[in-house]
Amino acid sequence: MKSWNLKNLCTIYLVALLVLSLMNQKADAFWNSSKDKKGSRAILVFVDMSGSTDMARRTVYKKAFEKVYQSLQQGDRIVVGTITGRSYIDFKPVVDVEIPKKSVWVNRISYEQQLARTKVNIKKQVKGLMSRKKGTARTEILNSLNIADTIFHNEERHKILVILSDMVQDSKEYNFSRVKVTDTYIANIIKYRKKNNLIPNLKGVKVYVAGASADEAKKFRSIEKFWNSYFVITGADFSKYRYGHSFLGFEKEV
Repeated sequence: MKSWNLKNLCTIYLVALLVLSLMNQKADAFWNSSKDKKGSRAILVFVDMSGSTDMARRTVYKKAFEKVYQSLQQGDRIVVGTITGRSYIDFKPVVDVEIPKKSVWVNRISYEQQLARTKVNIKKQVKGLMSRKKGTARTEILNSLNIADTIFHNEERHKILVILSDMVQDSKEYNFSRVKVTDTYIANIIKYRKKNNLIPNLKGVKVYVAGASADEAKKFRSIEKFWNSYFVITGADFSKYRYGHSFLGFEKEV
């Protein structure tokens, strides 16, 4: 009798293992088929809060962020922060959230509810940021890029940096609106920042710029040339085709 019971228990145990294995295989196949092809991303969005961009935050930046928001997929991390005169000193992200991942252990309804709550909270926080009317006096873009280095440092996800700014550096050291941004000027800034270990490591980071602006075409091109030169030094994946007043090419990230 004991022998018979032991034999049956072993059989039941083996059958249970087989059934569980088949269920796991089916579940894995289902969730794997629903994974996003591009894989998860770490998306950092910097929003220029200077007084000169008040209107842009409610128009150009708002539309650009909507594209980022609509592209969010499971496993993505999104960080939203500001560019001010004290970016490097006082930086605190407005948003730093990971989009929930699908899992065989999480009920589909529960997952979708969690996803909805996460995205609603992101939108609420960013809406408040874009609605701020009082802008800051300075635009410290260069030092903000050092923050990007810190945020991306240990990230294994595909790294994307979105800068919503007119790209006119306005700090105590450099004011692009008041000087001629010549080749010599560009070279001197890069030389100084290299010497003082101020060049961020943005290797592998894909950069998008929306909101770029200037008083005249010549100034616009010279500022664009500066950022092209600077991003090359940082190792970032930068292209003039992703730099402009409008948000160009981000749809390909979806």
